Amino acid sequence: MKPDEQTRLLEEWFQFAVEDPLVIDSDCINTEATGNMCSFSQAGRSVPEPGALVAWIQRIAAHRATQLHGHAVTFYYWHDMQARQLRLSLVSRSHGRLPFGCHHVETPDIDSVVRSVVVDDWRNPKYMAREEGCRPDEAVVDMPFFTEEHPLKVGVIPLG
Repeated sequence: MKPDEQTRLLEEWFQFAVEDPLVIDSDCINTEATGNMCSFSQAGRSVPEPGALVAWIQRIAAHRATQLHGHAVTFYYWHDMQARQLRLSLVSRSHGRLPFGCHHVETPDIDSVVRSVVVDDWRNPKYMAREEGCRPDEAVVDMPFFTEEHPLKVGVIPLG
């Protein structure tokens, strides 16, 4: 991706991520999580560089921090592998947890989550591809998607 294309794409994504007002509901974690969630998919063949995407996440977190007026939240982001998206949201820290029903691990390492999206997925033409000669009905995996052995990695940034 050319630098000017990357800059334009990430600016469009930034504006989309911050255009809606924050949803703060200390009584309902799901209201906050869904109300603040944004999803980003590979833009055709255009894929941002991992370092630029890390800086973009930091920029969104910094922008959201200015809107909190002292309210403590956790800004979080993850690779939705089935939708092939980078997703981000935030919830009040008073909930004491993130709104995932699967086994997950929290990390402050933005780069590790970004690389999962960009390198392992968006730049990988064989991502989630079936083995050659495998019928569609044989491709079904008969095990839980996120387990203690293979947890969902969720990046977190405390704000406020």
